[in-house]
Amino acid sequence: MRKMLLLLSVLLLCSVSVYAVLPPKYLSVPNFQSCFATKNMGSWTAWCMPATKPEGCPDASWQALNSLTGRDRMQSCD
Repeated sequence: MRKMLLLLSVLLLCSVSVYAVLPPKYLSVPNFQSCFATKNMGSWTAWCMPATKPEGCPDASWQALNSLTGRDRMQSCD
């Protein structure tokens, strides 16, 4: 029983560690930087997703970024 609990603990720890280091999907979108705006957070500045497409943002990149969901979606600037 102890061996099974140890094995389950190791498997759980490994699966959490692997998931935690995956990069956000927006990093794979070409020219993603040109589609984001910045938001003042007080002592630091964050990237955010504006409500309308910036002039220099390619249509394909804008569509790809807007199709992301959940944790992969960039926070809106609102």
